[in-house]
Amino acid sequence: MSPRTITIAGYVVIGIAAVMVELVARRPSSGIPRLSELITKVMHERWGRVGMLLVWWWLGFHFLSRS
Repeated sequence: MSPRTITIAGYVVIGIAAVMVELVARRPSSGIPRLSELITKVMHERWGRVGMLLVWWWLGFHFLSRS
């Protein structure tokens, strides 16, 4: 396996895990907050808004910029 294949597989596993956690969070008896609730809570604080800005910058820099 090449390092590229391992990296892609890792991102796929993380994506599947995130979807599974979201599905479990949507059950009525679940104590896990949904992603929208989590983001809303984080965005109420200044450090949360700065953190979200940095996350979006990182994603854009790594996935949308051309080398």
